[in-house]
Amino acid sequence: MNYFYSNSKKKKLGKIIEQPIFSEFVAYMYENQQHEIILRELKTKFPQKKFEHFLDQLIEEKLVLRENRRYMLNFPIFNNEKDLTESQNITNELLPQLRELSQEEQQLAMGEEVWRYCFEGEEDYFYGTTADILLVNKVSAGNEEYQFISVNHEKELPVTLANYFYIQKEQLPMPKNFTDLAHTIGDVNESYFFDQIEVILERIQKQKYKKRRPSIFFDALVLSATIETNEIEEIRLPIFHPSEEKIVFPVLDTKIVPSERAYIKRKVYESLIAKLSLTDYSYILEKR
Repeated sequence: MNYFYSNSKKKKLGKIIEQPIFSEFVAYMYENQQHEIILRELKTKFPQKKFEHFLDQLIEEKLVLRENRRYMLNFPIFNNEKDLTESQNITNELLPQLRELSQEEQQLAMGEEVWRYCFEGEEDYFYGTTADILLVNKVSAGNEEYQFISVNHEKELPVTLANYFYIQKEQLPMPKNFTDLAHTIGDVNESYFFDQIEVILERIQKQKYKKRRPSIFFDALVLSATIETNEIEEIRLPIFHPSEEKIVFPVLDTKIVPSERAYIKRKVYESLIAKLSLTDYSYILEKR
């Protein structure tokens, strides 16, 4: 089972969900939802010393409801059949608009407009799902002028600058395919690093860049496939400027609760990625 929740809940709920007992507890409650569950039963099933404290945390975060000394899950768990028609209707409305765009424009739209619609419009939701879900994430790194963005859904993160700084910030284990990049730039300050990258990119765009001495910043651009070096250096990633939105989005029924809306929109994004045959991709947003 996978769990999804709004950014406003990330700090608190992330720590709760990471506890090994959480998935076991939810599975038990879900399987036994047809009968009344009391504390004695739960303490027998979960004899861990701090179980009651864990249970109090779930109640405080409104993931568990306690009424008349009975306990039940207080968030929805969706399956593949849930709201399939709704998500298909939205997908069918968005797909023709996206197919009118070039591949690079599709990537930008999926990383910006569609991403905001599907993942940033809902507040205060939490849900679980037994359905097969595409675990997609978007990460960014940069400075005030340039934002490097990667949208990922494959199992192995591609070597990009945005992904590297995401791994650093989240203190995740460094994947083997990032070894060369990690050895090159190490634990460098993000703002300083991208200030140097900005200078190199601007010179490359003007065809005025000359590598006179070894540079970890230039090497990082090569290792991350941001640029390629042939007879002249060229930027491989598309560079976009902020633009007006091109996609017209449908409005969901206001009667649909936030958790259900978030689930529907996630399924829409997943469907669009499949129908557009999008793999992991990266781009640069130039803010000025």
